[in-house]
Amino acid sequence: MKTLYIAFLLFITVGLSGQDANQRRPKMDREKLQTARIAFINNRLELTPESAKVFWPLFNEFEKKKNELNREYNKQKRVLISEEGIRDISEENASKMLNIYMAQKQAELDLEKTYLSKFQEILPSTKVWMVLRFDSEFRRDLMQRLGRNRRNNQVKKDTEGN
Repeated sequence: MKTLYIAFLLFITVGLSGQDANQRRPKMDREKLQTARIAFINNRLELTPESAKVFWPLFNEFEKKKNELNREYNKQKRVLISEEGIRDISEENASKMLNIYMAQKQAELDLEKTYLSKFQEILPSTKVWMVLRFDSEFRRDLMQRLGRNRRNNQVKKDTEGN
């Protein structure tokens, strides 16, 4: 199963590295990425099919609400940034931005508290803790792979240019 995960993650990173270099941010296939993430966490947690059937819909609900929070607060922040950019933000807007930031962090904490309790109704605390750790590990691995691919692509472009 670990080999399948590594192959899938490699497929995603190779696919992302082959995208148009002129794009500022490569568009990720969110569905494939989510599938790889679920497989990674599921494999590490060794969830039973019954536990997985109950856990994943709840986890997806949590993720959806977390993303909604981010969109909501990012929209509020964008309004405060001047046309000149973040470096030229007024003192008043910077103060408002800090208040929005703190409100966002509190809302995220409240959401996590709610869902961690719900997760513990389904899984033992050790597995709930592992979900958090494995999710962080997956994201870190993905970012490292993307960084390596970008560096490799840059080196490749530099050597082709000579």
